Amino acid sequence: MNLNKLIVALLLCINNNLIAQITTTSDKISIEIVKSKLVDNVSVFGIRQLAVKSSDLRKVLIKTKIKSTEENKTKLSAFSLLDTNNNIRYRLADYKGYTGIIGEPELIPFRKNRLYKDNGKEIDNYWLPEYNESEKDYFNDFDKEGYTNFELKINFGTSENPKLSILYFGETSYERFTAELFFAIIADNKDSNYELYYKNEKISDITFNK
Repeated sequence: MNLNKLIVALLLCINNNLIAQITTTSDKISIEIVKSKLVDNVSVFGIRQLAVKSSDLRKVLIKTKIKSTEENKTKLSAFSLLDTNNNIRYRLADYKGYTGIIGEPELIPFRKNRLYKDNGKEIDNYWLPEYNESEKDYFNDFDKEGYTNFELKINFGTSENPKLSILYFGETSYERFTAELFFAIIADNKDSNYELYYKNEKISDITFNK
């Protein structure tokens, strides 16, 4: 290897180290950004199969590695994605967490709203995300001044008889894990400037690769 190739190799190595973005929050949660990219809208969100069917929206993924403690585990609903050009704050649309290749991933969605049949009886089917008032939703606790919150309502009914609810994600059972964070952003703004937040703390600037 000649000197010029050696210099290039060293620069690439340094650059790769700089790309690894790790932030430790004030409550001692370490969040590393592994990658961020645009994701095919035809595929589904995680295993709950929440598809983005509108051409006005674009699905994106931010893959992270998180370290926390038994006493202070990560609250998934405290994540948000900010479009700083258009002053939009996106709620986490889907989540999948895992600690290794083997085993079932963690999927912890909750409904914001109770759902009712036409006769007034509450719908509580086993396949629905749980409605649980004791599982706190943190998203609105960290509203950002000057930003408009963007939240998707999921239809658990039909087009003729919609049953709508916002979804949020609870506190993880993991301390050290990989978290795949999915957001549905306005498609025309996919090249905007983005920032990932946890609670009221900025974690990283985000660019979505194709």
